[in-house]
Order: sequence, then structure tokens, then C-alpha cells
Amino acid sequence: MSFWVASDKVPVEQKSIRIPAENGTNYIANQEIRIRIDPTCKFFNPSATYLEANVKIKPPSYDATPITRTTENASPTRIQLDAETGFQSLIRDIRIHDSNGVLLEEIQNYNTMVAMKYDYQTNDSLKNKRALTEGVTKHDPRAQSWGGGFKSEANNVRNNPYMATDYDTTLNASFDEDSFVDCKVCIPLHTGILSSDRIFPNMLMGGIVITLLLEDNSRCFRQLDNVMEYRNLTSNPLIELFNASDGLVNNGSFITTTLAPQNGQFLDVQQCPFVVGEVLRLVEVNTTAGTLFNIPFQNASGNPEITSIEMDGGKIKLTLNASVELDHVGGVKASTTDLYWVSNSVSKATSYDNTYTVSDVNLIVQEVDAGSGYEQSMMKKMKEGGKIMYDFLSVTTYKYSQLASDRVANIRLPINNERCKSILCVPTDATVYTQQQVLNASDTYRIMPSALETPNIVNQVDNPDIYLRSNRPNLEGISDSVSDYQFLYDGRLFPSRRIPLNKTSAGNSIDAQHLIELDKALSMSGITGHSMAKFNRNFIIGRALALGDGVYDARGKDFSIQINYNESTAPSKNKLWLSYVFHLRRIEVSGDSIQVII
Repeated sequence: MSFWVASDKVPVEQKSIRIPAENGTNYIANQEIRIRIDPTCKFFNPSATYLEANVKIKPPSYDATPITRTTENASPTRIQLDAETGFQSLIRDIRIHDSNGVLLEEIQNYNTMVAMKYDYQTNDSLKNKRALTEGVTKHDPRAQSWGGGFKSEANNVRNNPYMATDYDTTLNASFDEDSFVDCKVCIPLHTGILSSDRIFPNMLMGGIVITLLLEDNSRCFRQLDNVMEYRNLTSNPLIELFNASDGLVNNGSFITTTLAPQNGQFLDVQQCPFVVGEVLRLVEVNTTAGTLFNIPFQNASGNPEITSIEMDGGKIKLTLNASVELDHVGGVKASTTDLYWVSNSVSKATSYDNTYTVSDVNLIVQEVDAGSGYEQSMMKKMKEGGKIMYDFLSVTTYKYSQLASDRVANIRLPINNERCKSILCVPTDATVYTQQQVLNASDTYRIMPSALETPNIVNQVDNPDIYLRSNRPNLEGISDSVSDYQFLYDGRLFPSRRIPLNKTSAGNSIDAQHLIELDKALSMSGITGHSMAKFNRNFIIGRALALGDGVYDARGKDFSIQINYNESTAPSKNKLWLSYVFHLRRIEVSGDSIQVII
């Protein structure tokens, strides 16, 4: 700024105000949260605005006496919200209206968009910040699998914000509803208006109303990855000893089991991912023969259930409710065999229905005071026929359903936005799962070939996770044996050649051109692609419609994406394609009228 040139910049004051939700204090799944920013807050800084709330998980009802739990009833296990998005996963849709009910912005399937952003715009610093403020859990290196596998964010036992940590040296109190605690969150809302770095003229809108629609219970909850069979089995606790014996033959019985030190199971009892009252089962993996076998227990033994967790000789020892006998032919625990304990609390139950409650919801707004002189000058210019135009980067969601039997898909996108930046297409799994199926990931989409579906895939080099199934069916995209894709708009094919995807869908390599196209699309969407590590676990097809500060006028254009599934393995899941079109949206205020130009 030159000293000799007059400037219209004015000094401003900023203060924080807390605005409570107007339609209640406690909220459950599928309910709406409404927050009104009154016009008395004339201007505010959207990028510094955030939502604060408490969320508490309520597990299903357990039997009062752990030892007498029946096969059909639910048993305790650690439950949390989505590890990568935390509280954001509970927000399905967001709408913002002005005082007259004019829709300024709406984002459907908001939580899927945030999952896309958090999976690609991520690094250790961002993960640490989200873990502190958004109910996200951070990977604990002390529980990392010693056998390889992916770096799970859902393995944190010690610092989990959804449940209390018992610091006793011996754990013998049953894990119950009181073990879950209120998780306090302070989250940004990733809408165009509330992410803008430009001061928002709230007084000209007569105030705005922000409406959040909460997600259904069946899609919200996760087990820890290091107690599950179908996620990262090699991170689960391994058996080292049965009653101080290195092996066990058919009909051998035991009531205590010692965990091997692998995967961090040697530090103290707080490192054990299981809880008192949790029901267990055994999975035998022979890495040499390439076989996987669920070892059943004799019918008379029942389900082994933990009654205490303690240290014994520098190792973690689990005591069961009664002696159990294996139903196994020959000896187990050979030199080439690993025995993993797996939680059976969810799988054995007829249903496993958790719920959540959101409470104490407030919007923290950074109110800006520009002074009465600035307000009077602005209103004078408007009375003289002037207009105020407020531009922001927003997103519109277009949906398309595809059957698993469709080998060729031509997805039409009825885009009618004037200033488009990019398209990000997320093919989510459209299968209707029960909460139990999402929790244990037994029937969900296979990200990597499993041991039971592909011979010899147990080999640690081929698939160190052994299983890797999705437990985020509504939040992440699935490749599902896709071969290639190409966009068609304005009567031309983009790119000029099809983008191959067969390596990505096979799960054994990278299709570089796909990632180049995706990186450009993410950048034009305002998402910085810090990490491409989840290119296969959260599969996205992207297209940048312009570069730099440019935009693309999509009005009157026929948009479609052509996708081929020509692999020998047929697609396995029905899909709901969520196509997020990022575009510049304008709010135009003149006189007494407000117009939204999309």
C-alpha cells in the first residue's frame, strides 16, 4: 500500500460469540440441529467459525452377569465413531437458508465429502489436530502390526476419546455402558459459506439458519481394527502360551491364555485391545501352507469370555470365565502357524445396535465490527442502486445408482452450474447393511483379496493384512473390478484416451494417469492432495474442468462419465455414485432482494 494513495480499508474489531442450537439440547440419529445466526451479528468471519458439541455412544444392552451371557446376546467390545472423520461422520446433510427461507447452500452426503477430503488432504500434523478437536482417533505405533499391513487409525486403545481408560494393574471390572464417556468436539463446517476467508454480510441476509441432518445409527460405529478378523488380522493379539505349554492338541482345555509380545502386547494391561466381558474366538493362519482356519470350541465349552486382564511375567494374561476346549484335529501352534484372538462379541449376537446422543451444541462465531461508518457507507451505496456480490466455492451433489451386473455404465450428470471448477465421483457401496455387518465387516466390500477367496493369498508378501474389508460403506469409494473410464461433455471425450484402472482395482499396483487426473481435480476443488495413500481404499474418479483461476460454464452441456468393467472378476456390489461438482456460487444482494446464482 502506498502512503500517497487513499485506501478504503477500515480497522475492525473481532470477538467470539457462542450461539446455541434453537431446537433442543439433545439430539439422536436422523434428527435435525438448527442454529440461527441473528442479524444482530452483522458481519462474521466464516473461516474462524466452528461447531462445538458433545457426543456419547450408548452400546446395546448386555446381560447383567457376564458368565451367564448366552450366544444370541450382545457382549462388550470397544466401539467408536469413524476413525478418520470422527464427529463429521454424523452429519449427513447441511443446508443454509437466509431469513426468508432462500436456500443459499446445500450439501447432500456431506460426511462422504468430508471423508474424501480428510483421506487425501492429510498428514501427521493434520491428523494430530483432528484427533485433538474433532473426535478423530490417531494411529498408535505401539499397537502397529509386526507382520506388516496398513497403518490403521482405529487401533488406539490408550487415548480413545469415546471410552474411559482403566489404569488399574489388573482389569476385572466388566466393560459396560458407563465405560463410554462424552467426547467433546470442536469442528469446522466444510461448506462454501462457512469455509470462506471473506467476511460474510449476515445483516444483509436478515440472518442465516444452518440446518444439520444427523446420520442413521447403522452407518456410524466402528470396532477397533486390532480386534477384528476382516480388517487387519495380523495386528490382533497372538497366543503365546496355553497354561505354560507351547502347543495344544485336540480336546486340550485351558482357562488362561498368555499373549505374545507382538503388536505391542507386552507394555501393560492398558495396551490390550480386548475388554473384560468380551467374547473371543481363535483364527489359525499358516503362512507357509497359505491357509486360514477358524478353530471352533467344543460345544460343551461355550464361548470363551474374558473375566480379567493382568500382567504375568512381563506378558499380558487373559483369564476366561471357564475352561474351554478346542475342536481341532492334531496339534496347533506349530512353527509356521500363528494363532490370533479375535473378538466374537459382535458376530455371535443376533443384532448389535449402538446409538449415539449429541448434546450441548453451539456455534462459535467470530463477529466482526467494522464500525458504523462502514455500515452506513455500504447501505448508502445499495440505496443508490448498488449491489453486493459474495462469491464462494461450493459443491453440488449429483447421485446415480448402478447395479453390480452393469458391466458398462454411462452415468449422466445433469450439471447446470455456470462456473464449474471440478468433478469428484465417489462410487460408494449401495448395499443395505445392518449395523452388525458394518461393525464386523464380514459381508462388506473386499478391498484386498481375502484368504478364503484367493488361494495362497495368506502369503504375507501378497497381502500382509490377510483380510482387508471396508467398514465405511457409506463414506468411501470402491473400485470393484473397474477397468477404465472417460468423461464425455461438450460433444468431446476427455481425456482423449481412456484412463486405465485395472491395476488399482486389482489391488496390486498403481495406475499413474488416474492419480494425475485425480490430483488436478482435488486441487481445483480446494483440496490439497498431501497424501495418495488411500487411492484404493477410498477410490475416487476426478476431472478438473479448469485450471488455476479459470472456470467452466456447464450450462447447456451434456455431461456423462463412461465406465467399463471388463475384468475377469465381475463387480460384486451395487453402487451409489456421488458426484460432487465444485463450482463458484454467488449471492447477489440488491435492495430488498437476494438472488443465488449457481
